Formats: sequence, C-alpha cells, structure tokens
Amino acid sequence: MMTLINIGADILRLIPLVMVFYIPALLGTATWRERGRAYKVKALLWFVIGFGLVVGIHLLLRSATTAQVLEVIVISIAQIAAALALAAFTVYRLAD
Repeated sequence: MMTLINIGADILRLIPLVMVFYIPALLGTATWRERGRAYKVKALLWFVIGFGLVVGIHLLLRSATTAQVLEVIVISIAQIAAALALAAFTVYRLAD
C-alpha cells in the first residue's frame, strides 16, 4: 500500500512542471496548425525557447551532480511529451 502511495505522490509532484511546459506547448501547437513555412519556424521557436528556458531554470535550481542533471532531463522529456499531448488534444479539439 505504501508503494502505491509513494507512486501517487511522485506523479502528483510532476504535475506542476507539466503545466509549466503546457504553455509553450499550447502556443507552439496552435502556431504549428497555421499554414505556411514561417508559422512552422515560429512554432519551433516556441518549443525550443519555451522548453529550453524551463529546463534550463530547473537544472540551474535543482542539479548539482551529473546523475541529477540526467534525471532532470529524462523527467523533463516525459513532462514535455505529456504537455504536447495535452496541447495537441486541446488545440485540435477546440478547432473542430
């Protein structure tokens, strides 16, 4: 039972950063949906700058060792994927 509670607590601890990643994911996904090559470049800039800034600040505030840096990067990739999935669902659901 304690294992399930610990897993639940770890998942709940990750949700705030998913919401932080959601903002650039939503803006980038909405921009990506527009037509034209310039919009694709703008969307990529949203993704790179938005995600990079959040991960960079997270690394700056949290990490001290190589293992911690790798942990933050792997967890951030999973959180970015979740944020992109939520943003894609939101943008495509609202557009239809």
